[in-house]
This record gives sequence, C-alpha cells and structure tokens, in this order.
Amino acid sequence: MSSLDSDLSFQEFDVKALKELDLDSRYLEKLEVIEIGALNGEILDKTEHFEAFFPNIKDFLYRALEYSRKPNKTLDMDFLDYGIHVQQELGRERDAIESILPYYNSFDSRSGKDWRNVIPITLLPAVLGAMGAIVINPNLVTSKYGKRANELELRVVKSLAKILGYKDISKVGGLALEGGTKGNMYGYLLGLNKAFPNIREDGLMSIKQPFKFINSQSGHFSNFTTLAAIGVGRKNALRIPADERNVIDIAKFKSTLEQCFSEGVIVPTVLITIGTTDACSLEDINKVSAVINALSVKYPKMHKPHLHVDAAIGWALSFYNDYDLDENKLFFRKSVIEKMHNIQNVCKSFHLADSITIDVHKTGYAPYSSSFLIVKNKDDFDYLMWDSGDFKYFNPAEFQISPVQYSLECTRSASGVFATALALKSLGIEGYQTLLGAGLQFTEILKEKFTEMKNVAVLNENLGFTCLFRPYPSFVTNAATLVEKEKFSEDFQSASKEINEYVQGLYKYWKLHKSPDIPSVDYVSAAAWAQYGDGTYEIPSWKAYILNPRAGKYIKVFMDEFKAIRKEYENHLPKENLDALKRIFL
Repeated sequence: MSSLDSDLSFQEFDVKALKELDLDSRYLEKLEVIEIGALNGEILDKTEHFEAFFPNIKDFLYRALEYSRKPNKTLDMDFLDYGIHVQQELGRERDAIESILPYYNSFDSRSGKDWRNVIPITLLPAVLGAMGAIVINPNLVTSKYGKRANELELRVVKSLAKILGYKDISKVGGLALEGGTKGNMYGYLLGLNKAFPNIREDGLMSIKQPFKFINSQSGHFSNFTTLAAIGVGRKNALRIPADERNVIDIAKFKSTLEQCFSEGVIVPTVLITIGTTDACSLEDINKVSAVINALSVKYPKMHKPHLHVDAAIGWALSFYNDYDLDENKLFFRKSVIEKMHNIQNVCKSFHLADSITIDVHKTGYAPYSSSFLIVKNKDDFDYLMWDSGDFKYFNPAEFQISPVQYSLECTRSASGVFATALALKSLGIEGYQTLLGAGLQFTEILKEKFTEMKNVAVLNENLGFTCLFRPYPSFVTNAATLVEKEKFSEDFQSASKEINEYVQGLYKYWKLHKSPDIPSVDYVSAAAWAQYGDGTYEIPSWKAYILNPRAGKYIKVFMDEFKAIRKEYENHLPKENLDALKRIFL
C-alpha cells in the first residue's frame, strides 16, 4: 500500500472502546458488520455479508445504465398494495442491489434517443462532485454544518452571476435550491416582502391595499402554482398574453402595469422567462425593465415591482454573451450565427433582473438537482431575515455563513453545489459553448428539414433547444401559411380544431407504432396561442427537445420513420375523415 493509499484508508472500527460503554458484545458484532461495510466502505474477509460491495460499484453503475436503456417498460402498479419488501433481518447489499436495479428503467438520458422535455446527459465530473457531496454529507444550513461547502456555494453563486453578466459581483447573493420552482417562489416572496415588510409577523391578512402579481402566458406552470403555495392564490396573478413569437406582449404588459399603478394596485413581482419550457423563447428583459422603470417614475408613490427572471433553461445561453459572431471560431452553422444575435441582445440584459432562477441540471449538464437563486442585491435577503434569537439550538450569528436566517429550507444538500462547480471548472466557457452548440445546431437542422417538407409547420423559429412542429396531412403544401391562419383568423378556429384532432391522433398512432430505437418526442397542448379575441385558444404541436450531443445521428432515421408512419396513419383513417380534412384545405 502506498503512502497515499495509507492516508486515504478508512478508519478501523474500535470495538473495544465501545465495550467500555457497557454495550452487549452481540450487538457490537452486528454493528461492526455495518460499520466496516456499508458505512466505512472497507471490505474485510471476516464480513462475507458485504463481500464485493464497493469493488463492484463500477459494475453496478454500468448495470443501472443498461436498465435505463430499455424504454417502454410499463409500471407495475402493485405498489398500491405494498411497497418494497423490507425484510426483518440485516440484508445483503448484493441482494438489495439486485432488487432495486430494475427501477433504473426510468429514462435513457445518455444515448441521445430521447428528445422529450429537458433531461440532458450528465457530465461525469459533475456526477463525481455530487457523489462526493453525498458521501461527505455537509448541510448548507450554516457553516457550522457545511464549513467550506457553504463557502463553495457562495463562490459558485458569484461565478454564475459573472457568467450572467452582473456588474457588481460583490453585491450579488444567492442560494442553492432543490429545483427551479423554489427559485420562482423566492422571486414572488422577495417582491411580496419588499412591498409589505410587515407580513412576516402579521401575515397576508394584514395587507389592506389591493395587489396583483404579473407573469407571462408563455411561462412555466410554477409561475402560478407557487402563488398558491405561498397562500396568495393564482387569481391574484395577471397573466400577460404571449405574442406570435411566444413571448410576453410588451404593449399589453405596459398597459396592464399602468392600469395597476393608476388604480393603486400594488405589483410586488413581475416574473418573465428566458428559455420558455416549450418554445425555448426569450422574453425581453431590457424592454420589460424599461417599462417598469418608466412607469415607476411616472407613478413615484407606487411600489416598484421586483423583476424576477425564470431562466431555468435559458441561463446557459449567456455563455455566448462574448462569443465573436464574426470570427465564429467554433464554426457554427450560418443560420445559428444569424439567430444568435437575438440571444446575445437578450442575455446581455440579465444584469437588469433583481433575481434569477437557474437550473444547472437542465442546460448545464449537472445531475438533479442543481438549481440556484441569484439575487442582484444580497441586501434583498434582509426582507426575509429572521433574528438570530429565533433559533434555539444554535445561534446563526456565531457562524461566518448562515443562510438559515433567510432561506426557506433548513436542510439543503451540497450535491448541486459541488456538481455545478465541477461542471463549470471542467468545461469552461468554450466547453459549454461547444456542448450547447451541438443542441442548438441539431435543433436548427430539424427545423429546416420540417420547413422544407411544406406539410409541417415549425411554431418556434427562434434559436433554442426545442423544435415545436405541427404536422399537417401529407397532401398539404402550405403549412407555414396555414399555421398563421390558425393564429390570426378567428373564422378559421373551427377548422383549426379539426386539425388538432389530426395532430393528436397522429401522435398517438406514432407512439404505438414507432420503433424502439427511434427518438421519443412530446406532445404539447399549448405550443402557440391565438392572436385574436382573449388569446386563450391554444394550438398544440409535437415537441422535440435536443440538448444531448449524441442526438444528431438520429435525426435522419427519425425523419424517415415519421414520414412513413404518417403515411400509414392516413391510410388507416376512414375515408370520410380524410375527405373532411381535404375540404378544410381546399
């Protein structure tokens, strides 16, 4: 054994010391098995029970991956009657592993054959970072329990803020979170507490002035579920319609906010999205911020809304903020470079946001969960701050870092912090540009292929990681014109609903008949909205989410099978149904 191995060896379990505590030797024998096995990780000859547990960790991970690559496994609903069998006696790790391995058949994230939603391949250094944090197990509640893990959390927050483009990093604060929904909740809570500082003690019932939150129709569902969670209720949100580009309608936002101000209605928070869940569209931070600033000057007595940006997906596009589009040293496709101008214009405005939600486990290639809240001015946390006297079993004031005083959660894992740190350090700016660029280019290629077909409409022409495509019958030759008609013509709505039945029916048929090796895609019930009336009529589509660099090799086979299955589906449609569709397009 080398000196390094010796330094890293596990501590020997001291049975003799415990015997002095007057513990039964038979109990200590059982405890010793667990201590030197599962807890200490050292495999000794005398403990056959844990034989080959840790040496087989590599084999275990490979087998888990193999299970994940067996899609379409149906769920065994017997868990409604019982859970997993937990035996009375001490179990064997090998038996435990064998019983649990089949449940890794959940999602094939590594092959590039799954284009559903936003679960990317994980970067192995980030996986190692998460595993290390899980084994060491610091708690980020305070630096009493987290030590340098708390320090790393703040360092990662500062680094993410730099990538986003914040100017004064010394003022930035933030937290590692268990998910982006919690980040959006903070966005609402920060605005609410800034508008009504007394609610921490007196509650929402003490608020006498009318108030409304503002968010966007194209935003994530957490934009209103979090309002329910904090007791405000979704009816207290004004949802601004999305325009034809699937982003917040700035004119309607301005008129809505001004109406609130003129009627004395407080707006604690305005929440917009960079990288919407389906269209991956980017709402204009600069324009929204400008409206807020202008109206706050016009109505100086009204509370200036807290601007929160849900950038759970779109935050990573800020890696391109300083990418020289003329030099294009990574040789991205011309169509990508042309559309990247808009990405830079929007993402260079991140610094205008008062707070931002980030999911590194979405577009940063880190494992679940690696989420962060970034706050432009850490003093905003004062609105959520509890006095150190409120904590009875320790005094947060005694420790250098005490997020427990302003965080919603007392128990916060450091796995996302270490995973993110290792991901950032491993890839660097250019590494992220390269890896994300694969998804951007593959998605752009897919959009181009659908557009060339003339009978499939792409509903999100913006550069992003998603392709929303609306298949029309194969005899259609003007899909782009038709989808515009569906968006803008109220007279065409009844026909549009018939088309919806075709789009959904084809998707169901495709799911049943697709080959196992062909990528899976999603169906989205609201890929776009009507630009007439109240704007609530929804236009569905199929959705491909492509972020995995291994996905590109499946584009051709996906397209070929899509065409073949659509033809087969139409051959199976009753003649009267097909004739009815043809009449729509005549």
